[in-house]
Formats: sequence, structure tokens, C-alpha cells
Amino acid sequence: MARQSSSAGRRSTVPALVLVGLGTFLITIALALVFFVVPAQKKTPLDINSTTVTEVSPGAVLVGLSLATNTPTELNADREECRVPDAGGDDAAAEGAAGEGAAEGEDVEAVGDDEADDSEVQLAVSCFIDNDVPLYSQRRVTAVEPSDSDVITMQAAQSLLREDLADGGDNAALINATVDRITLDRVTAMPIDEATSTMQIVAAGGEESAPVGFVRDGLQYKFPFDTEQKSYPYFDASTFTTNPIEFVGETTVGGVEAYEFRQNLGPIDMWSSIRDHFASISEGYDPAVESVLASYRRDGMTAGQWGLEGDPEREVDMRRFYTNTRTIWVNPSTGQIVNGSEDIFQFFAEDQAEADAFFNDKTAVEEEKAEPSRTAVRFQSGWNEETQEITLAGAQDSADTLNTFGRVVPIILGILGVLSLIGGIVLGARGGSAGSSRTAGRRPGGSGPAGRGGSAGNAGPAGTAPGGYGSAGPAGPAAGGSGSAGPAGPAGPGPDARA
Repeated sequence: MARQSSSAGRRSTVPALVLVGLGTFLITIALALVFFVVPAQKKTPLDINSTTVTEVSPGAVLVGLSLATNTPTELNADREECRVPDAGGDDAAAEGAAGEGAAEGEDVEAVGDDEADDSEVQLAVSCFIDNDVPLYSQRRVTAVEPSDSDVITMQAAQSLLREDLADGGDNAALINATVDRITLDRVTAMPIDEATSTMQIVAAGGEESAPVGFVRDGLQYKFPFDTEQKSYPYFDASTFTTNPIEFVGETTVGGVEAYEFRQNLGPIDMWSSIRDHFASISEGYDPAVESVLASYRRDGMTAGQWGLEGDPEREVDMRRFYTNTRTIWVNPSTGQIVNGSEDIFQFFAEDQAEADAFFNDKTAVEEEKAEPSRTAVRFQSGWNEETQEITLAGAQDSADTLNTFGRVVPIILGILGVLSLIGGIVLGARGGSAGSSRTAGRRPGGSGPAGRGGSAGNAGPAGTAPGGYGSAGPAGPAAGGSGSAGPAGPAGPGPDARA
């Protein structure tokens, strides 16, 4: 019977051990997902290929070619102040006057070609600014080499375009463009501390800067996973400067959780910031850099041409200044930007003090927007609906995957693991107590079937009483058993017998 009890105990112990092992395994997997597997997957993917396009909105742009040739744009050609005097008519009048004077015996000084060129009328800058024209921006970001398990290199081609000139091709519609390359840490989304970033600036005329590598600081195309409610450094490609972008608040974009960030820039002297940037990474004269800088500074024109107060004949040197209110919405789980808008205003001013005074005078700014005389670019818009839908879908998929394997699955596995552990422990405890109770019921010499109490169940022959008188002694009780007493033994020897 001892073997039967041991077998029953083993039968109850095996399931208990299985449950305990299963529970431990499930809890281990849950913890591994939370602390190892999912964090290891929180890296910028290497297959990035996205395009963002803004809504078309009315803006203003200074047409550089018209300014350079002193030719009013097509939209401004009919304005009275933009009409160029008829050189042919003036020459004919001059010739008539000369003939008339000669006939009257008067000396008339002839006007040479060089003098005529020097006396050419310089039109106001407003004649070269197209206002309320449809503008939009587009940007394509792709992953390129070098990229590996730790870093990713992104290439972003961004351009500002005129929709009304789209039929003339990209060159006709292009206002400006940049081709940006940057190598980022795939976890933090911050640029690596190496001179791997490059920036090519393409103007409407097709000139571009040499892509000299430099070290950059600040976020730009993506935020880190688990974005925090704080300010981050953010790089501005138009000025090559890094400035804080501030956390505004929590919100939702298309039903997706988002953090709103905002950055207010300017006025920033673009000529100085771009010059300082290239001077810090290259030595000597670079014609490509000089070509880029040329569009950010205008010398030798008069205050009257720029619509400035004071003496209209005063010669002024003007530089382009940049302001921008940038708003970005970020999904905090993935760090993906799900929407964005910019309010860009670039204008010319004599110096920083004059630029600050002009920009802070809201009445002057509104008048400039209505009748521009110093505007370089004015563009205010945000991502269009299609871009938002595509971006939101991708962000939602990524967030759902992280939530499923970082929260839902670990919780389910953890609950099942705890239940398995508890079940195994309870089952093991019950099996042990049942075995103990069976062992306790088998006391030594325990009862068996009547008359079969084991080796001690039948009473032995009745012993003779010491010094007995030959009579049979009483039958001894069955030792520890309940069997009937055995037959009485033969009569013992008489008194003279020796025991």
C-alpha cells in the first residue's frame, strides 16, 4: 500500500510543476516584451519614403530676374508706376528738338548712349513683387546610405512653387528649393556628432551651393519615440540656425494622440547667418556660396525704391530678414510628425534694428501684405488633407503595434502567468496534504480483515503459567489484531515439572 500512496502523490505533483513552469515562462515573456523586445524596436525604420504637400494658399514673392533686369513682372506691367518710359519716343523727341534748334541756330548737346544708360529710370521694388499668387510647398524624405542598425541617413528635397506657373514646368514654377542630407541616431532622432550633414540651396535661377559637410544640432524630420512634454532644439534649414521649439499642449489630430509644438523665429538676418555658416565650414572664396548670398543682399538702391521713409534719393543697402511661426503636431508614442504648418515672412530691411521695428509694427506689416514694397517671400500654409491622412494612418499603425506588444500582450501574458503559478502552487499544496492524511491513517498494526491481522493477527499458543498446576492458561489476546483467539495449548506439566 505504501507504493500506491507514492504513485498518487507523483500524479498530483506533475501537473503542479507543469503549471508553475508555464506561469514562470509566460511572466518571463511578458517582462521581456516590455523591457527588451519592444524597446529594441523603437528605432526609426530604414524604409522611410514619405511626401508631404501643403495646401495651396495666396502669398507673395519677389521675382529676382525681374529685379535684376529692372523689368516689371507680368502681373505689375500695367501699373502706372511700373511703366518704363518709351525710349524710342524720347529719342524721336530729342532728335526733333535738335533739328529745330539747329534750324534756329541754337547749339544742342547730343546725348550719347552711355549717358542714356546712366539715366535709365530705376523702378520701385514693388514692380517686381507678385502678390496674392497661389503658392504651395512639397517635401520628399527618403532613407539613403549610409544607414545601419544605429543610424539612418535621410535625404529631404523641399521646394516652394507657384501653382499659376506650373504649366511652364518646374523651372518656371520654382521659387526656391533645398536638398538636405542628415545622419540621425535611430533612437533619439538627433544628428550624430560628425560633419555628415549637407545642404544644397537652389534658387529660381538654378544656382546652388556646394554640399560641404557640417555638424548640425537639433531635430527636424522626426521626434524621438516616447516624446516628452518639453522643449526640444529644432534646426531651421532656411537660416542654418538651431532654436528651441516649445511644447504647447496635448491634442488629437484625426483621432490620433498628438503633442503640439510651436517655434517663433525672427527676424533673423539671413545674409549674415548663411554667410557665417559657410565661413565656419569652408575656407576661401566659393563662387557658389557668393551666388547664394547675392539674393539675400541688395546694395546701391534708393530708399524711394523700397518705399522707405525719409529722403527717397538716399542710397540704402538692404538685407533679407526671415520670420517664421512653425507649428508641429507629433504622435508621442512614435515621434512621428502627423501635421505641420508654417507662417513664413521674408522681407528686406537696412539692419537688425530697423527689421525689428518694422516687424513689431503690426500696422506696417499688414500694409506691407496688402501693398508689398520690401517683401521677399510671404507664405502661410499647412499640410493638405491627403498628406495628413497618409501620415496619420502610418502613425496609427506604428502606435497600435507598439501598444499591442508593449502593453496589451504583456498584460495578458502576465495575468495568465500569475494564474498558472497560483494554480500550480494550490494543486501542489493539495496533493501534499492528501498524501500526508493517507499516511497518517495507516497506524502500525492497523486493522485488517477478521482473522487475518498479519503475522501478529493470530494468537500464539497459550503460554503455561509460571509454576502452573497443569491447567491450561487463558488464551492470550491477539496481539494488535482483532482475530479470534487460537485454540488452547496442551496442559502444562505437574507441580514437579521444571519450566
